[in-house]
Amino acid sequence: MKKVICMLCLCMTVLFAFAQQKNQFTHFDMMGADGKMHNTSEYVGKGNYVLVDFWASWCGPCRAEMPHVKKAYEAFKDKGFDILGVSLDNKEEAWKGAIKQMELNWNHVSDLKGWKCEGAVMYGVRSIPYTMLIGPDGSVVATNLRGQALYNKLEELLGAEKK
Repeated sequence: MKKVICMLCLCMTVLFAFAQQKNQFTHFDMMGADGKMHNTSEYVGKGNYVLVDFWASWCGPCRAEMPHVKKAYEAFKDKGFDILGVSLDNKEEAWKGAIKQMELNWNHVSDLKGWKCEGAVMYGVRSIPYTMLIGPDGSVVATNLRGQALYNKLEELLGAEKK
């Protein structure tokens, strides 16, 4: 009986460890808006909450979502929150033009492969905007937070914004 219990405990420990590992953000390399290659590990898993935001300049719903994302960024950037924009654009000029036009003052990366974007393929992104909120330890905390839901989650995790 002790052997059975020990085996069950061992199996549960292995399954728990595997489940925890599956929720870890997997890093990838991509060109930044600065023209240099970057690895997402430069931004994610460094002690802050990071919203990985899959978007594109040509995406109407993405553009409509940006005021909500900007509001959250402004409210929580000094409380341990950052954003990494991952663009599914094909054209560098359109991508960088949208960043400038919409004043998206956070880090951005793209491989300019559209729907074949390495990060989007890796995470099975089938529609945009698509977001992943990554915790300070690199674990995926939430996905597809949009509008007020993003703000509410950050408020829950980081505390209420000072009015």
